[in-house]
Amino acid sequence: MANKKANPTEQLAKQVLQAYPELESPNKAIRLIRMVSQQVSIKSGPYPSPEDYERYHKIDPSLTDLMKKMVVDEQKHQHKMDTRFMEKDFTLRKSGQWFAFLVFLSVVGLGTYAIYNGLEWGGTVITALGVCGIVTQFLKRR
Repeated sequence: MANKKANPTEQLAKQVLQAYPELESPNKAIRLIRMVSQQVSIKSGPYPSPEDYERYHKIDPSLTDLMKKMVVDEQKHQHKMDTRFMEKDFTLRKSGQWFAFLVFLSVVGLGTYAIYNGLEWGGTVITALGVCGIVTQFLKRR
């Protein structure tokens, strides 16, 4: 004979009966479980469910308009923050490129100065490493 697995609802009903013996029968426990499971709803998004929306409107008709306005205002704020972030990121990248250009000019100038003063190998190495470092940074994929 195969072991018959108990239905999850029946297992839950047994647990409910153990916790609340005043229910007295598994049928009452199962009805309670179904009632509770029907009351649970999960929702995501900026707007409430249509049923909740209707309840809010019955309480105060201006609440629904206020909720819509809040969602629109939040979206505008988020767009504004995204724009600011992109502008700051662009400014940072632009200033980083200028800084890299200044470092490049300094390294090339230092290498040229070293070569001019008779340190050909040192000046060549300094210039080559500086140029290679800057070029690899610009060619590297992000």
